[in-house]
Amino acid sequence: LGTIPRLLQLFRDTNPDVVVSLHTLSKSEQIEALRQRRITIGFNRMLAPLPDITTELIMREPLYLVINEDHPLARHESVPFMEVSKYPLVLSRIVQLCQNMGVTPQISQVVGDAVTGMALVAGGFGITIVPKSATTISLPGVVCRPFRDAISATVDLSCIYRTDDHSPILQAFLASVQKFREAPSN
Repeated sequence: LGTIPRLLQLFRDTNPDVVVSLHTLSKSEQIEALRQRRITIGFNRMLAPLPDITTELIMREPLYLVINEDHPLARHESVPFMEVSKYPLVLSRIVQLCQNMGVTPQISQVVGDAVTGMALVAGGFGITIVPKSATTISLPGVVCRPFRDAISATVDLSCIYRTDDHSPILQAFLASVQKFREAPSN
């Protein structure tokens, strides 16, 4: 199971009477839904600080390079992050990370999610970078490789919520997040 399903299962195990509904929303849609009190919690990565939204780290996840199976890098078991600068990159919200690592990417496409990026890689439109959890997506024609400098090639997965929300359900969920972070398997 992926990180979010495991976290939700942990929450449900300790809060069986709480009904959990999942919605697929973009980053901006999540923030708007939080502000309108339509949702209590969102899951996101790389959210810029907002005065009314609190970000709670769930986990730090290694990044993987996704390449076409015929790409020259597919022969390697792991790849240095600097290799990213040598090939057209299908970009999904990682410009800041590349800049932090001293890499200037050649952007070939900009997409909103990992699956679309991986599909473009399968079609020969370049390479992309995804969190480890996305590597469980099986698409023909692509392979995933870890970065050799994996310690610095990571991305945070966080839950976000309204700073002024002190509801018991939110507090119970945040307790589950803390328990999840402390679990040895994470």
